[in-house]
Amino acid sequence: MNCLALFDSGNYAINLCNILERKGYVFEVVSMPCHIAKSGCGYCMKLPLEYIDMVVEEGKKNGTPVREVYKIVPELTRNRYEKIY
Repeated sequence: MNCLALFDSGNYAINLCNILERKGYVFEVVSMPCHIAKSGCGYCMKLPLEYIDMVVEEGKKNGTPVREVYKIVPELTRNRYEKIY
């Protein structure tokens, strides 16, 4: 199951994604869904649920803390998002 990691800035998402890519992890930076965006458009990192703890720790170490994490729950017509962090 996939989830979305939200940051204070889209640049934070891109920066952390690049840091993790250098360590051998490949995640995707995607547009933040309107349902969870609090202030206009933005970007977030899409990743498998089992990597959340590692991503949160790496974010803290590199000065790009994860603000929130949402689990993506597929439904019939659109996705639903459950806050898990």
